[in-house]
Amino acid sequence: MIRNALCAAPLLVVASCATVGPDYSPPAISLTSHFFGEASAPLVDAAYEQWWTGFDDPALNELVSRGLAQNLSIRGARERIRQAEAALARAGGAAQGSGGISAEALRSRDGSGSIDTHEGLTGNAAFVFDLFGGFRRGREAAQANLDAARQDEGTVRLAYLSDIVDAYVAARYYQNTAWLTRQAIESRRATLAAVNRQLTAGDATRLEVTRAEASLRTAQATLPPAQSGFETNVFRIATLLAEPAGPIFERMKAGARQPLPRRAAGSGTPADLLRNRPDIRAAERDLAAATASIGVAEAALYPSLTLSGVVTDVEEHTWSFGPRLALPVFNRGFLDANRRQAVAVAAEAELAWRATVLNAVEEVQAARAQTIYWRRQVAAQRAAVESTTEVQALTRRSFDSGEILFSDVLDADRVSLESQMSLAAGARDLAISWVRLQVATGRGSQVGLTVAPTGPMPLAAN
Repeated sequence: MIRNALCAAPLLVVASCATVGPDYSPPAISLTSHFFGEASAPLVDAAYEQWWTGFDDPALNELVSRGLAQNLSIRGARERIRQAEAALARAGGAAQGSGGISAEALRSRDGSGSIDTHEGLTGNAAFVFDLFGGFRRGREAAQANLDAARQDEGTVRLAYLSDIVDAYVAARYYQNTAWLTRQAIESRRATLAAVNRQLTAGDATRLEVTRAEASLRTAQATLPPAQSGFETNVFRIATLLAEPAGPIFERMKAGARQPLPRRAAGSGTPADLLRNRPDIRAAERDLAAATASIGVAEAALYPSLTLSGVVTDVEEHTWSFGPRLALPVFNRGFLDANRRQAVAVAAEAELAWRATVLNAVEEVQAARAQTIYWRRQVAAQRAAVESTTEVQALTRRSFDSGEILFSDVLDADRVSLESQMSLAAGARDLAISWVRLQVATGRGSQVGLTVAPTGPMPLAAN
């Protein structure tokens, strides 16, 4: 019976073109032709867009560029790509073949004192035929994992861009609020001195002096949180750049205006996300790898054929050579469970891909709405600052002429500072929402790459 089975081995080799398991095809998903409330043109080359230059801030541009080369998370993602490349090489032809050569030289002495010398050389080799495509599916899975690792690098790059720009925007915001607070402190200190002089002259009351002191102390109390916020975000920038904080702090301490986007940014179309978002493409590649793994698990259910040979002892010229056919009989239930598990993993991977697409659409629409809202808010708040500044000046003139009470001056100062603080906060929130929109649309994910990640594209149906 064994002889007949081995004689049938050539027939199995002929059948080696058969590949079990499902053939992968990119998934399709139904998407609208445009985002809610917007009919924007498709985004072209968004992955290579250096969107942060839209802030027109040379200091920010320099920090971002340094971090793209130095950030540890990005460098770690590149190492994961190298791991995936090695895994793909391991899954190639080397996975089917094995063998080696060993040599030995022994000297021994028996009881009579006779010394015997033995030298030997052994060579062995084996090759496993890919009868049902298990190795082929394994290579497909390894290639898909490599593609996913390359896309994951893009996701890490987007996360870095978001973090570094957010930290810079926040640092400049706190720096601006600290400057506004110092201006208010100086103004209120001068007001307190003037009221004290009036008290000495009998033109002011102790209540007015106390209120002026309270106004000054209140402004002074808001300065430390602003200073702390500035330094905290500078430290965050240093971590993202993998650099000491000292030189960055000195550079940032010089001051600059709060970053504001100088141009509007289109959202593109939902279908653009399938091409531009690396997390979506990575999820699609994970699905491809999971689909190929079904074939690997299914191939294990079928017979395997190994051709092996051994040559030993050059002096005696002994050798052996022949095929070995293995039939999975007693562990078939275990192998079938592996296949069912692989099918479930692939089904979960498809659901994860669909969820990633829908989350991406949500992120774009939310970031776009927030950007529109904060742009309107900043415009309105800028007008409010102009009005409250004028009110503050008129109030002081009216007080100097004796037309109003001192409490009116304090109220005008407080409202003016609050208005300026609100403008600074609105500018920060506008910048951050604009950053969110850039990242949500996948802009900048491949900046600095010389080779674009590859892989089949999923399909979008309107």
